[in-house]
Amino acid sequence: MANLEVPTENLLNAVVRLPSKEFERFFKNARQIKQRETQLIAKFNEFNLSPEKEKLYRNLLKKFRAERIAPEENKTLVELTEELETLGVERLKCLIEIAKIRNSTIDEVIKDLNIKPRNYG
Repeated sequence: MANLEVPTENLLNAVVRLPSKEFERFFKNARQIKQRETQLIAKFNEFNLSPEKEKLYRNLLKKFRAERIAPEENKTLVELTEELETLGVERLKCLIEIAKIRNSTIDEVIKDLNIKPRNYG
């Protein structure tokens, strides 16, 4: 589907010409879509490790890279890595839905929302 660019003035002119019921339905739908997008952005921002877990992950990763990690610590590192992967999937699901709402690409959404990659290591 092509992304159709409509000048704001043209869109406003078209909307104000709508019959009253259509006008109300248009704004109700627009409001619902914007609310859903706002919810998804908030949800996206919730899918991160807690500061405590992030600190633990960084410390365990350093030990792993230095080859000085105990078996129990390695188990914890694997669990935290799996949690990070799950969080990443949930964040991606949010981005996909936002992109669908905007009729856009994930890359465009990332740029529009100024999302920077998380560096846990």
